[in-house]
Amino acid sequence: MSHRFAFQLTPLCVALLFGPVLAGSAMAQAQESSQSLIAFDLPAADLATTLGRIARQSGREIVYQPGLVDQQQAPALRGRMSAEAAVSQVVAGSGLALDVTPGGTLTLKRLPAGALTLGPTNINSATGYGVVEGDRSYVATRTSGATKTDTPIGEIPQSISVVTRKQMDAQAVQDVSQAVRYTPGVFGEYTGSNNTREQFRIRGFSPYVFQDGLMLPYGESGQGGMAEPYGLQSVEVLRGPSSMLYGQSRPGGLINLTSKMPTTTPLHQLQVQGGSHDLKQLGFDFGGALDDQGQWSYRLTGLVKDSGTQVDHVNNNRNFIAPAITWRPDDDTSLTLLAQYQRDWGGTTEQYYPAKGTLSNTPWGHINSNTLLGDPNFDQLRRESFQLGYLFEHRFDDTWTVRQNLRWSKVNVQNRSAYGNGYVSTTSPLLARGTSDIKRNLQIFNVDNQVQANFTTGALEHTLLMGLDFRRTGLVNDVVNGTYTPINPYTQDGAGGTLTNQKVGRDLYQTMKQTGLYVQDQIKLDHWIMTLGGRYDWAKSDSHYRPDASNATNRYIDQDDEKGTWRAGLGYLFDNGVMPYFSYSQSFDPMLNTTVSATTPVFKPTEGEQYEAGIKYQPPGQESYVTASVYTLTQKNLTTVDPANTQNTVQIGEARSRGLELEGKAAVTDSLDVLASYTYTDSEVTKSGYITSAYTDKGNELPFTPRHQASTWLDYTFHDGLLEGFGLGGGARYVGSVWGSSATSATASLNRIKTGNVTVFDAAMHYDLSKLSPTLNGTQVALNASNLLDKDYITACSNSASCYFGPRRNVVATLTYNW
Repeated sequence: MSHRFAFQLTPLCVALLFGPVLAGSAMAQAQESSQSLIAFDLPAADLATTLGRIARQSGREIVYQPGLVDQQQAPALRGRMSAEAAVSQVVAGSGLALDVTPGGTLTLKRLPAGALTLGPTNINSATGYGVVEGDRSYVATRTSGATKTDTPIGEIPQSISVVTRKQMDAQAVQDVSQAVRYTPGVFGEYTGSNNTREQFRIRGFSPYVFQDGLMLPYGESGQGGMAEPYGLQSVEVLRGPSSMLYGQSRPGGLINLTSKMPTTTPLHQLQVQGGSHDLKQLGFDFGGALDDQGQWSYRLTGLVKDSGTQVDHVNNNRNFIAPAITWRPDDDTSLTLLAQYQRDWGGTTEQYYPAKGTLSNTPWGHINSNTLLGDPNFDQLRRESFQLGYLFEHRFDDTWTVRQNLRWSKVNVQNRSAYGNGYVSTTSPLLARGTSDIKRNLQIFNVDNQVQANFTTGALEHTLLMGLDFRRTGLVNDVVNGTYTPINPYTQDGAGGTLTNQKVGRDLYQTMKQTGLYVQDQIKLDHWIMTLGGRYDWAKSDSHYRPDASNATNRYIDQDDEKGTWRAGLGYLFDNGVMPYFSYSQSFDPMLNTTVSATTPVFKPTEGEQYEAGIKYQPPGQESYVTASVYTLTQKNLTTVDPANTQNTVQIGEARSRGLELEGKAAVTDSLDVLASYTYTDSEVTKSGYITSAYTDKGNELPFTPRHQASTWLDYTFHDGLLEGFGLGGGARYVGSVWGSSATSATASLNRIKTGNVTVFDAAMHYDLSKLSPTLNGTQVALNASNLLDKDYITACSNSASCYFGPRRNVVATLTYNW
């Protein structure tokens, strides 16, 4: 018997494909066999007595206000389980929920009316926005990003992935693109090891980036902000249209970063890192209560980095500081002030290598991935980022809660560089070089006002959210282009060139104001969970194109767009934590053209819709999460880079993406953590928007959208014996073939190029030095290597003159001290 597959099913791919399923089926047996599980045999009693018995038997501290457990009864507790699972089981149905601090203290809090708990949540802050968790686990149990309410992930009819703080630490991530390497449905780093900008594809489409539920100035085409991962608590990936809650959004989904928040639990961390490319980095993270009553708490996170990159003569330096303070005068009110400053400087690793000499051989040899095509005496990257805002929440009673989240963000970027621009001729090894001197200022003001009501109507339990948000974005974009002395990339670096033919390539001032009104209701009826929501947006923009090389006169364009969007989802939550679901959602994204031609078109808003079905499994009391989803989504008025002029953007018509995503995360035992994912994406341009016969794109795949992706990561830590405190981690990441453009052209230099089918391996070692001596308590060392085998590969090619080397082997040693 023979079977035909759409791709080569290597043993690695088989393991990655079935990793989530195998992890899920092994969880129950692994939990039972864990040596650290406790055998409980407790009779039914009042809740206070049972909690005391659990604390004594487990040696864990349980903290709560006595009034919370008065006249509460606990059922009998029998079986082998963790202390967290035991407490979760005895408080089920009591209106209480379990939180776990980073220090391991178990705390109880009262649930809002109508809320359902699926197990312990690791909390390290109290704040009006979201649930902050993940210091101690790879598995997040709750999120606010998908619903703007505190909701278990297993109850949300949408595909969601959360990269926790523990996972980012274990993998020593250096940017957000690295943080989502093991996340299904996401393809980052397609422009290689890029310190200039971060770009992603989710289900074939580029997402916007938010932080704490408010949009960041990342920039439409890059040249915006880049987040520092050490200042983040988690990275949430919401797949599928999210315009109903967030307004301006794209159909593939969005990325929401969550900040480290103030904590009343004392927190003190110093971290030193060193490694490849002369990396030298010092980070600190402090937090705790500022008064005896715990009304005031703070967080201060900072970092200083001095580093090179995989490209010769290009530095990547950073200073980062993020202070935060929370005022909680009572249990019902909190105000968190957040600020952030980040400064980056060095050069750019985005080099635009030619396809010939990287993907294919030439008579002159092969271009190395460390080759600088620019000039270290000319290239210069300067970026400053500012954030200032607050998160406010007040709970009036068991029904009504109000929130206001506000932030002003600003990014100033100067990026001056010489770059490869294709060969001078077919018989010469010399590369022509262009230059760009980009000065960009991006500002965003966000405010999101929310009213939440928890109530019942008969047998229906409601979590009703009503909101009014406003966003103003401003862009000042000045670009001066020129030419530079050609370079022979096979024999020389780029130093010593001459700049000529300078001209203004772009001079643009642009603003957009968007106001949205939304309503969402999360309804529960026994095991049924329904989410319904609707929104209406009004967007107004003004664009001022000042004279440039293509347009000798001022040009003004005003746009007014408005649109209603909605979403609906239905799921059935079984007692064992399994929830099948189905959902429908829409997206709406007003598009502003940033080209400079005198015939610059006014873009239509992009509109998308998605149907999704899936199954989630998040068993109560266990640190595990398995999900499978299938979807089909379409987008109208899709924009992409013009293959004839990469400085321009065109709307190519309509596109469709269909796929399957599998993900599994589990603490299989106290020693073993497992991640696994598989992504299948079938993308296609269904309607061409090109107005010239030189290109065709209908039927082609979307750019930077691999059909197959898979990954797996395992981390094992010894808790006894000679190797107590020592741990090993390892992972593999597979990316299938990638097209760098959707356009097919009769002109070879403009035709789309295919790359991909790459597997890279990562590895880690870590050791708790307190196992050597009690005087080293709180000290850990780790050694991480990404792309362990140093595979030399091209991630993608936008055209024959613009290819990107993938990140080469990068080794990072980390020393962390917590006290």
